[in-house]
Amino acid sequence: MSKAKSIVITTLLSIAIFVAAFFAAVSFPVNNNRGYLNSIASNIHLGADFSGYAYTTVYPEGVKTAEDYNFLSEEEKEGYEKCGGLYVDTEVHSDINALKASVASDAKILNKRFAQKAYSSYSVAVEDGISIKISVPTNFTLASYKGRDEANRSTDLSVAQLSLGTITAYGPLTLRTTDTSITLKDSNDTEYTENLDNPNKGRDEWTNEALVENSKTYNIAYGYDEDMSAYIKSVSAQQRGSTAVITFKFTECGRKMFREVTTRVASSSSQDLHFFVGKDAVVTFGDCTSAYGENSLSLRANNIGTAQDSAITLNSAVTGSPLSLKYDSNITVATSTAAYGENAAVLAFVACVLVLLGVFVLLTVIYKKLGLVASVITLVFGLIELYALCLLSIQVTVGVLITCFVTLMLFLLSNVAVFSEVRRLTLSGRTMQASVKEAYKKVIMTVTDLHIVLVAAAILLAAICAGELAACGLIAVIGVVASYVLYWFTRFMWFVTSSSSKDKFRFAGFKRVVHDYE
Repeated sequence: MSKAKSIVITTLLSIAIFVAAFFAAVSFPVNNNRGYLNSIASNIHLGADFSGYAYTTVYPEGVKTAEDYNFLSEEEKEGYEKCGGLYVDTEVHSDINALKASVASDAKILNKRFAQKAYSSYSVAVEDGISIKISVPTNFTLASYKGRDEANRSTDLSVAQLSLGTITAYGPLTLRTTDTSITLKDSNDTEYTENLDNPNKGRDEWTNEALVENSKTYNIAYGYDEDMSAYIKSVSAQQRGSTAVITFKFTECGRKMFREVTTRVASSSSQDLHFFVGKDAVVTFGDCTSAYGENSLSLRANNIGTAQDSAITLNSAVTGSPLSLKYDSNITVATSTAAYGENAAVLAFVACVLVLLGVFVLLTVIYKKLGLVASVITLVFGLIELYALCLLSIQVTVGVLITCFVTLMLFLLSNVAVFSEVRRLTLSGRTMQASVKEAYKKVIMTVTDLHIVLVAAAILLAAICAGELAACGLIAVIGVVASYVLYWFTRFMWFVTSSSSKDKFRFAGFKRVVHDYE
């Protein structure tokens, strides 16, 4: 390759790397309307290790905190019994031990529900025996965690609050409409409203009595005292391209039931059918303009997180895993400090930069200009993983960082192996061209086999695991693929940058032993 071509390629690559590195690491203020233009590193979502938890404590109806208890009159306080730091209304819960048993049972159910969210970490713990504290990662970016992105910080907390509220929803699954003319009848051809006096139902919950929410009146079209598991097999969430959907799978009876309901909804004034769990509207089948009698129904959701929350709650109501107690529906979310300290994320980023600098120095000392080339490609590797973490919204935890470090070592060791082999061959007296060709030929199968095995293991990990393990698997796939591609790119850049050098051995820090018989 000519010297001019070598300079052009090297210059263009250097500019591209500089620009990518600048936007990856540097945040800077812009005009007052936008505040900060945050770097790629600042926009990576952090796990609880680096940004803390969003948490709330839910209390069963009839249980008050000390603060709420103090607002009661002396007469009202007489009906309460203290339990730890909480107070129990003995008219609602006459048996404290039974209440504790119910709360413990509900905590196990909630733990199973939140496990389906595939959080990198979470916690469901009983406190004082009669309340449940739920903690999930805030999912803050470094920018929002440090207060440079209040809009996204508020959004992340809203998402956490919505998730906590949806998954803790209590009550049966019902289909509701805002059209009072729609109501199905039971087997005795009597309206559900005739059963309102049943003391086990309660006039204020899950009855055919109108439910008013957000200035709208919702009436039950189906459900209430029906076993919905006889109609719906399961509810699940999927990501289909850029669209998140919630999918209902109906039984044969359910398919007929839903056809009947949608026939009436289609001819109603609203043409909307709402899926409620208790008093919470979870998902809406909008613009129902004709009867629907298929085996499954897929409804769009705002995002995969919302779809998962809704599916978990609906599926729990369908498959008979309801909570035994009703909890306070006013979810208030607070945040905790990062598990490894308030500045853990910044320190982790600084540590990653220092590791890269250490690699640069070591490679350059050992392999001279070749080491400098390898260092630049190592920076490219780091940028690929950094951008991947941001673009794929992979939540960074200690485990994810360790995975990134392991794949970095894979890339470095693959190159060091071939560099060492080239050095050995040059010491035996071979020319640089012959040494490079033979070294790459000798090492290629080992390097290729290792990458194939590791990428297969990473794909398996990402596919069958959830939460932090799945995130580690995904970034491992990207890291291993990047390692193999950049392994050969290093070979190309070695050729490009050394082509104009007269002494190829000195360029790489190698020494050729010239024997007397040459």
